Amino acid sequence: MDNFLFDQNLRDRTIFTILQEKTTCFETFLYADPEYRTTVTEETLLEAEEFDDFLNQKGRFENRNQGCIGGIRLILQGNAIHPNTFEPKFLSLPNGFHEKIVDAMHLPHSWIETLSAVGPFYWSGYEQIDNDLYLQIIYRKSDVKKPSNARNWELVLSHSLKTGITNAFFKGTPRADVNRCIKCLCEYVGEIDHPLFLPALVFSCDIDFGEDERHRENREHVRNLEKQVVEASHLYAHLDFTKRDKVNLSQINSNLVDCHKNVLWKRPEGYTTIVQKMEKTLSDFKTLWPDKRKERLRKIQTMMEGRLELLQSRLQGISTHREVTISRLKLMGDVLENLVSLEIHKQEQERQFGKFKRQKTVRLMENKDQELKAKEKTQRELEIMLETRKQTTMSLLGVLFLPGTFFAAIFSTTFFNFQHGVYAGIVSKKFYIYWASTIPTTVTLFGMWLLWQRRTKKMLERRDDEFRDLELQSKKERDDIYREEIMYWGAK
Repeated sequence: MDNFLFDQNLRDRTIFTILQEKTTCFETFLYADPEYRTTVTEETLLEAEEFDDFLNQKGRFENRNQGCIGGIRLILQGNAIHPNTFEPKFLSLPNGFHEKIVDAMHLPHSWIETLSAVGPFYWSGYEQIDNDLYLQIIYRKSDVKKPSNARNWELVLSHSLKTGITNAFFKGTPRADVNRCIKCLCEYVGEIDHPLFLPALVFSCDIDFGEDERHRENREHVRNLEKQVVEASHLYAHLDFTKRDKVNLSQINSNLVDCHKNVLWKRPEGYTTIVQKMEKTLSDFKTLWPDKRKERLRKIQTMMEGRLELLQSRLQGISTHREVTISRLKLMGDVLENLVSLEIHKQEQERQFGKFKRQKTVRLMENKDQELKAKEKTQRELEIMLETRKQTTMSLLGVLFLPGTFFAAIFSTTFFNFQHGVYAGIVSKKFYIYWASTIPTTVTLFGMWLLWQRRTKKMLERRDDEFRDLELQSKKERDDIYREEIMYWGAK
């Protein structure tokens, strides 16, 4: 089934995009002859024309030394820089080369199916080819999609139990430390005939002392955040509400999220599962040792078991340390959530106060407008009244002189003779009639005017009283508004 799915996945070339990545090769062997025991070749550039020679060990890759007891042969892409090089539908080898590598190096056919695997992925299995049994391993972590500085790698290998030679394809981004692994491999070449040497080496480089240091830095970051949260809690508990303005909850929350993100990165439980699977592979491999390799593999097996046990213990320590850190972060998150609730309540109070203040301002403006309108109305009425008084005064003056004029006109009639003659210059004895008519009439009219003036004065006084009542009412309404505000915020 694996062969069928492998062929079917690669048969449709339209679903895959071929990328160009720099490809190199590396091989080294162990020999029974002490002269060749530590022979290590240099990593060299592998051109497309030399692929077949490397796979078939021909040309400059031919192994002429006899007595080989183990070795490792690698096709490397240790500096994969294309942003899509680890995407599921992208291949970094030319067309047809995956089939050649799988067939010649006996790599697992399930390789292509794991291109889309997420998280740290580990699989191992066995395949019988001719009269040899091959242990096959796929170990990869290639789901990071950062635009730059991603840490992705994949290791696909097969180990011949008969010859002790491991064939592998090893690919990684510059941050995946592929070159560092190869350098370590060259320095410890005496253990390369064990199939789990390279996977354990990659795992150890991934979970190095930098991982412990990262968790130490996270714990220090948590301590600083705890100080900030405690200080913020004290300020929020203070009676002076203005001290809350000194606290930047948004910045504290942002720092808390960043710290939580860093703590959650690289979950140790996932890597613990990888170690457990490696231990199972190690245990199964022990039961299949060839007789001629048992003595040598027993020593390396003990070393590998100790290595995996060490990694397991380190991961357990990281897991415990991480759980405590997460618990402290959750506690700070709860405290910060309460502070945010208080901040929201404060903002709601400020919003209500602003709304109440706007309503109060509107009411005061309406009251002021009514007062202004009343003043304007009173002023207009006063102006009208004064204008009326002016006209009345003018009319009164006319009334004062009108009776005399009227009676003068009457006395100038023929009923009265004031012409030249015998009686010229003599005032008639009946002249009193003029005064008897004019004076009472004038006095009567003047008295009526005085009565009208008194009435007008009383009306003005009544207007003034109404205006004072209006001012008192406006002042009372303003006092009521301020009293309501004091009672409202006193209740809060």
